[in-house]
Amino acid sequence: MSRLREKAHGFLELSAGQDPIVDIVAIHGLDGHREDSWKADDGTMWLKDLLPDDVPNARILTYGYDAYTRSFSQTSRMTIIHHAEAFVEDLSRLRRAADSKDIEANYFLGA
Repeated sequence: MSRLREKAHGFLELSAGQDPIVDIVAIHGLDGHREDSWKADDGTMWLKDLLPDDVPNARILTYGYDAYTRSFSQTSRMTIIHHAEAFVEDLSRLRRAADSKDIEANYFLGA
């Protein structure tokens, strides 16, 4: 796996929110990317550039995982179940570290 793709795994906080009461987590689809999947052609990343104004009390994160299916040298060998288990473990760890027990979590799944 290339170093660039490896660095795009896990959580990336796009907006900390103002006294957050909800976590919004965007998860890209197969062959997607933690950041690039959410960018428009002009470079606007709606999760970071637009959404925080509409939901200021939300912590906004994106989650990247090994979802590559088109390269013979870098295709993921993990199943969807493995990805889901890794996501839940990572999210639990993140929420414990942030002491966010009173914050509700919501997820966007993308293509």
